[in-house]
Amino acid sequence: MTIFLLALRTNLQQKFSLLLLVVFPVVLLFIPSTGGSLPMGMSLYGLLNFYSAFLMTRPVVEDRMRKVVVRIAASPVSHATYLFSHLGAALVLLASQATIFVIASVIRFGPSLTNYAVLWLLYLAYSVMVLSFSLAWNTMFRSYTTSFALFSGVGSIMCLISGLSFPLHLLPESVQRLVRILPTYWLAHALAGLYEKQSAGILIAGVVLLVFAGIFLLLGSKRRF
Repeated sequence: MTIFLLALRTNLQQKFSLLLLVVFPVVLLFIPSTGGSLPMGMSLYGLLNFYSAFLMTRPVVEDRMRKVVVRIAASPVSHATYLFSHLGAALVLLASQATIFVIASVIRFGPSLTNYAVLWLLYLAYSVMVLSFSLAWNTMFRSYTTSFALFSGVGSIMCLISGLSFPLHLLPESVQRLVRILPTYWLAHALAGLYEKQSAGILIAGVVLLVFAGIFLLLGSKRRF
């Protein structure tokens, strides 16, 4: 079995994986909205995707804790092959989650609500970013339990003040300018641009998400034993 398939199976066997990937995305669509933006569930999906990506990086952290990476270093398999096989498997699952969510959105709200193809691409770019962020975050800890405990608080706050779990248009302008340094803000910015049909804003947000993804990937891909 290849590392990619093994990583895919390991992630699917994790507790709550199927709930996060299949059930919760559909539940989000029934959360009431405030108006003046896309349905609230489309923003809250960013929070769900954030935690899902963090869960998908758990096998990499546990392999480091069990010294599996040490054995890999002594094998013909390169660290890059090992790491990108895990990240590829995780991204396939996150892309599947986004696909389920977008298809359910079309059924729930109708095909004329927004450009669902662009919405899916935004979610895909965001998935790459949060996956890279989770990888970089976990490199700062030797225990997944400690990492998750701190991430739960930090991730929730990031999503709250950046406009994912609270409507972005209701945040004061001063706060909106301040939180632009947060990577999660750019999904909220892109969704606002999608609602207002501002192509330039959507494109900029997508590029910024991918730039953040590249930075976090560089930080998180260094081999650590």
